[in-house]
Amino acid sequence: MYQILEIAPGIVFVASYFVVPHFFPEAQPIYWATGLFMIALVIQFMICLIFKLKISKLMWVVLVVGITAGAITIVFQAPIIIKWRPTVISWAMSAAFLTTHVFGRKNILKWLLEDYVQLSDRLWNYQTLVFGIVFLLSGTTNIVVAYSFSEETWVIYKVVAWVVWPVLSAILLGIVFWVENKRTGGAIFEQDTSDTNDSIAQNAESSERDWTQ
Repeated sequence: MYQILEIAPGIVFVASYFVVPHFFPEAQPIYWATGLFMIALVIQFMICLIFKLKISKLMWVVLVVGITAGAITIVFQAPIIIKWRPTVISWAMSAAFLTTHVFGRKNILKWLLEDYVQLSDRLWNYQTLVFGIVFLLSGTTNIVVAYSFSEETWVIYKVVAWVVWPVLSAILLGIVFWVENKRTGGAIFEQDTSDTNDSIAQNAESSERDWTQ
């Protein structure tokens, strides 16, 4: 249920883009989709607050950037702004992850996800590298599709992205965990291995879907 709530704004965006023209043939669907996406984000947070569901740091970022980019898109009639939104977020996260992986003392991914799971510093570093690379690829792919294909194709790509990037992240993380677990005999984990794998896989999918909405 919570996973559905997380991706609900994205579903609203895609659905409204294709449904609105059937009722309002003269309307520009991208603006309707953007407006309804913003409303869905607000409703999403209201539901979380009313039912006291956990609001992650990632969801706060998506809310702020989504409302800002959506407002600019509608006010200035510039659809390219909403198309750049996933890329800007993904590249910013990639830069943050890769920079802290190489130079930082505090692991940013640990700061974001430590409420969900406890891992060894070594595994946090590997996970940060994986996310940094995947976010770089997803952000680049998004803007390439936005500029190279039609608006409708880009909207369809967003649906594909909800599946492809989370699955890719989960696969890469699973490989890293398996290799490190074999190498260290499980010493890299600070809690039960099976619980950790399940928790990380779920949060990897959740994080990627948040950014690619």
